[in-house]
Amino acid sequence: MIRWMLSLQLLTLINTIDATLFGQRFYESTLNSRLSLANNHIKNLLVPFNVTRTPGSTESLKVQNFIEDHFENLENDWLFEPNQFFSNGFNFTNMVFTLGHNASSYLVLAAHYDSKLVPPGFIGAIDSAASCSILLYIAEFIDNFYTEFQSVEQTSFLTESTGLKIVFFDGEEAINEWSVDDSIYGAKNLAALWEEDGTLPKLESLILLDLLGSVEDVKVPSYFARSSTEYQMLLAIEAENQNILPYKHTLFDNLDKRFQDYDGILIEDDHLPFLAYGIPVLHLIPVPFPSCWHTLNDTFDNLDEPKIQNWALLLCEFLSLRMRMSLRDPF
Repeated sequence: MIRWMLSLQLLTLINTIDATLFGQRFYESTLNSRLSLANNHIKNLLVPFNVTRTPGSTESLKVQNFIEDHFENLENDWLFEPNQFFSNGFNFTNMVFTLGHNASSYLVLAAHYDSKLVPPGFIGAIDSAASCSILLYIAEFIDNFYTEFQSVEQTSFLTESTGLKIVFFDGEEAINEWSVDDSIYGAKNLAALWEEDGTLPKLESLILLDLLGSVEDVKVPSYFARSSTEYQMLLAIEAENQNILPYKHTLFDNLDKRFQDYDGILIEDDHLPFLAYGIPVLHLIPVPFPSCWHTLNDTFDNLDEPKIQNWALLLCEFLSLRMRMSLRDPF
């Protein structure tokens, strides 16, 4: 019932989207310093991921510290819950950051921060350094939203009704060769933990980012009927603001319905354990995969800065709509 009401509210919101970016002032003051491939600004959120990030490595720990420091420097009280575990000879650490500790429901945004062990030296710029930097930018935007755009009473209500969890998965990549048992270590562990502690029933949906930001012209279709409304919201935000977005073309393939028509799993990723528990998933991953996928060519040289910035802006606008919807019509 709650999910049906949410979908109805989102459909109503689609018709109210106009060519005005809610966070325009924030984007103007932060975008080119935070999500830049060339600007080594002290607050750059992209460049620190330009390293290997294999599970349990020194480089992985440095990236973990960078992510944690980012949230510690935000204004609001983000709860950090590291989820550490050992599997298949490796130490893994999921990083979960929550705004709205006592919320009745949560929207989850996620990406994996680990990189492949093989081939040695693999960076994983699209897989998924760019997506992680987008999540950090979104966190800063939402933190600013809470601080500046809402009154104290509204902010308090918002954190009690709809909270936000931002998750950085470790161990998405296989240790040896991809299989059911050798992949998505972090997602499987966290989903099981959330089932045990009662978090899963509180999840409205999971938005998973992967393989975003390639220079190639690859687009994201809608994979699941249960998240088609959220997909259409992103599409509408993009369409209404195309002329003022950094990247002037669409990131979506709204005509590709083959995944919704197929009753099965075609793309294996961190969403699978949550999908198995019945959590609605909005999977933001392009098809076909960029040609540099799982090769040493997956470097920052093959990233497209305007596309990365577009994804950040679209998701920030989407979240601002969702949060404002909760303020107007809680459920």
